[in-house]
Amino acid sequence: MARPGELFVMLRVPQSLRDALLGVMHDAGLDTLLGGALYPPRNWHQTLSAIHPPQALEAMRRACAAVVAEGFEMHLDRLESSSYELGKIYWQFVPSIGRPDGFDQLLAAVRTQLTAHDLVDNEGHRPHVTISYKASRKIERISFPPIVWNIDTIELVEVAGTGKDYRYDVVEAWPLRAPAAPPPAQLGLL
Repeated sequence: MARPGELFVMLRVPQSLRDALLGVMHDAGLDTLLGGALYPPRNWHQTLSAIHPPQALEAMRRACAAVVAEGFEMHLDRLESSSYELGKIYWQFVPSIGRPDGFDQLLAAVRTQLTAHDLVDNEGHRPHVTISYKASRKIERISFPPIVWNIDTIELVEVAGTGKDYRYDVVEAWPLRAPAAPPPAQLGLL
């Protein structure tokens, strides 16, 4: 977990999407199984950068303002668990298709601008929303009808609080460009 004052770039899960994902957990009876190990839904997000110290604020602000990328959709349709660190079991929502169109372009645009502003940022990120970092056990993968996340804004956030008050305060947010319209389909000649 990041410490208060540290900064990173993220996509925040909107309330309507959080409600839908919590509904998936409830319908599967996993909300009670997870109990107090549920990461506070207000903090659910997709990370787009490494954690940076407070003194990087102005450089990060300039970098984020220079990001040029299109918005996109992420279809979350699977809940799974995995262990990334010894003794820590994560639960996360993921898209079954892997990396949605637009995800890697956005990551590259963020990384390019951070690098251009002398910020080292070489962490890899995969599309997911972590809902627990401390689950008591792994679960079998659960598939469900896709829940669409329309990604249209990036946020520069500062970590604040500790314990139950741990949160991500928005420093500033920037809209992404509207997705390009697909080319019109050509109907067959009569």
